[in-house]
Amino acid sequence: MPGLLFQMKSPRRAILFIDGSNFYHNTKETLGESLNIDFKKLANLICNKFNLELKQIIYYNSIPDISDDKDVYYKHMSFLDNLKKEGIVVKTRKLKKIKQLNIKIEKGIDVMIASDMIRETLIKKECDVCILISGDADFIPSMEIIKESGYEVIVSCPKIGFSNELRQGHFRYLVLKKEDLLKCLKE
Repeated sequence: MPGLLFQMKSPRRAILFIDGSNFYHNTKETLGESLNIDFKKLANLICNKFNLELKQIIYYNSIPDISDDKDVYYKHMSFLDNLKKEGIVVKTRKLKKIKQLNIKIEKGIDVMIASDMIRETLIKKECDVCILISGDADFIPSMEIIKESGYEVIVSCPKIGFSNELRQGHFRYLVLKKEDLLKCLKE
């Protein structure tokens, strides 16, 4: 069965799902500042560690309201446009304002990521492995569905903000150390 042997040796296809806000804040805490991460370098670093073939990178983030601060809005939109130019799929939702508390919160991003992980793996069969870049344990139910269906989810995040629940042995994981992140900076 030469075909089967070839399939076993060829790397499994992976899609990287990045929870942008979670990654940004955890990376900023780890590095002490916000640095410009090259997500393709990050994806390749992780895929090489697990012998995976990178198929796609999907980046999720909220968009601030232009009326709140035009400079922040345009800077954020420029960042997202640059990701698109690099071939990264960008999916967004608007930040939700809670006027009574005078705060803005991200709503719907985690559900969008979880839905896309299930869709891309179980429905579209676009990947064999989902790589989740987030430290948020809210993803565990969707990760379990994927795992129970015979696929794999690997989770990766800087140690700061990486839920202990995600690292309890149910899923493979990679803690992104400061030196890993520094290797992934844009030139």
